[in-house]
Amino acid sequence: MTTIHNLPDGLSPDSVDTLTELTSIVVKLRAAQAAANGTSSSQTSSSVLPALGITSGATPAPGAVTGTTPLPSGAPNTGGLLSVKELPAATDNLKHKLQRARGAMRTLNDIHRANSQQEEEIKRLEERRRKQAAMLARIQDEGIQFARSAAAEHGDGDRMEE
Repeated sequence: MTTIHNLPDGLSPDSVDTLTELTSIVVKLRAAQAAANGTSSSQTSSSVLPALGITSGATPAPGAVTGTTPLPSGAPNTGGLLSVKELPAATDNLKHKLQRARGAMRTLNDIHRANSQQEEEIKRLEERRRKQAAMLARIQDEGIQFARSAAAEHGDGDRMEE
């Protein structure tokens, strides 16, 4: 039987979701660059989003959150365009989120083992489970046979009494 490990404290799907924040930052940055160059922000957003792997037809408004992870409340310039000077401050939360996730991953048991070692253990555990299932089936059959023979000894096939 395989042991299921819970994720370490502080490690959840939302705690490692950086794509939402990164998309918002890039859209704001590109919109600021487009505004400086005279290009419309919708053209810029539509050219950035496919590059990030976002294929939806609708482009989010600058500053809109498209995923489940909210932007940090202390993020600079949360309402509009993002200048290059503000980029390090805007990406600090991403950096810290990734550092926390990396640290939490280090606390997982067996994180250092190679895939081949883990696959060998899985095979051993599957074989052990198969043997246990066979043993349980055998014990169940013996229990049924015992119950039948005990019922026959007492003369009543429907009910056993002590």
